[in-house]
Amino acid sequence: MRPELELVICSTRPKNPDTDSRIHTLLSEELNWGEVLACAHQHKVGPVLEERLGKLDPSWIAPERKEQLAELARGLGKNNLADMGEMLWLYDLFEAAGIPAIPFKGPAFAWLAYRNFAHRSAVDLDFVVPQRCIPDASALLQAHGYRPDFNPAEAQAGERGPAPGQYAFAPNGKRRYVELHTERTLRYFSRPIDLDELNTRAMRVRIGGREIVVFSAEDLLVMMCVHGGKHFWERLSWIVDIARLIQAREVDWHLLLAIAEKLESVRALLLGLDLAHEVAGAALPEPILDRTRNDANVRWLARSVLEQYEGISDPSAGIFRRAAFRLRSCDKFGRGLRQLIRLSLSPTESDRAAIHLPAFLSPLYVVVRPFRLLGKYGFGRIHEAASRPLVKETKTEENAPAELPKARKPG
Repeated sequence: MRPELELVICSTRPKNPDTDSRIHTLLSEELNWGEVLACAHQHKVGPVLEERLGKLDPSWIAPERKEQLAELARGLGKNNLADMGEMLWLYDLFEAAGIPAIPFKGPAFAWLAYRNFAHRSAVDLDFVVPQRCIPDASALLQAHGYRPDFNPAEAQAGERGPAPGQYAFAPNGKRRYVELHTERTLRYFSRPIDLDELNTRAMRVRIGGREIVVFSAEDLLVMMCVHGGKHFWERLSWIVDIARLIQAREVDWHLLLAIAEKLESVRALLLGLDLAHEVAGAALPEPILDRTRNDANVRWLARSVLEQYEGISDPSAGIFRRAAFRLRSCDKFGRGLRQLIRLSLSPTESDRAAIHLPAFLSPLYVVVRPFRLLGKYGFGRIHEAASRPLVKETKTEENAPAELPKARKPG
């Protein structure tokens, strides 16, 4: 692994003599400091890097480098404070309209897992709402200046109509994209989630002097592990999120496994927990560790993700590797195969944006999608990762530090 990325990864781990010694060794090498900052930014762990390296003995790291980290953290802190304010404003807006909206990821998760909303970067503000509430929620957001980035007909999807991957709203005069997720858009679960059941386990927390409802730690862990697997764990921050949540909150491990079993997402959960343990040093109960060690599919999946960071290969490169990763992430082969077919044939906003069909031909998107996926990802190569960036950005971030150089390609 490149020393710049290894330093970033080491900085996400709990403080102990072995990790401290490795950080000292890495800092003693001829590092490309610009690349260290670029890797931290790409993987969205800049605040974590600053938190760890900012406390080191001055003899370990030059003062100007500490100041660079501190300046980066100050800028992110200001942006995250504004994001927190916008999230709370939106929460009050939904609550006043009688729309049950629960913050997911973003500033609320940062407060739960990091105990400090400034320590986690966010691209957008996510809320989970029941599908039946989407028409009202969409109308409410539009009335307050947000512009929908989906087909208006999808707001009326209900239980059977075409639904997007998420209901995204552009920041028309606002700071952040807003994404609404429902039991229908969270489609990477093997079984549909039951929001009513999740609400029975939800908890109330005080953030910024305001009491809000958030998902339980157990439900969040399952949701975050499925989300990370959806994106092939390309971003290091998703692994750190899980490690920090385990560290910050008391977890009922029996309940956690029961939730995952009901959703047929045990393997996706075990993979996320294993990565949190191996990469970010999360402490796991021995029975959980035994299950990760004894599941050959979890070991294969974890190795694929780690090879991605080492620049050896990329699990998201090529339709065959993507399909293998998806299938091995599922608890049951038959269910996984059906899910893979469903995902391969279910049109998304990207499909509609890439190829515009008139309304009466919209059913043909089912045919368009497989060919678009093949054209986009190809058949893949074992060393495809060597020609690809570490992280694929999907949105332009207004708080991205423009002065940071891009990380050089692995290899």
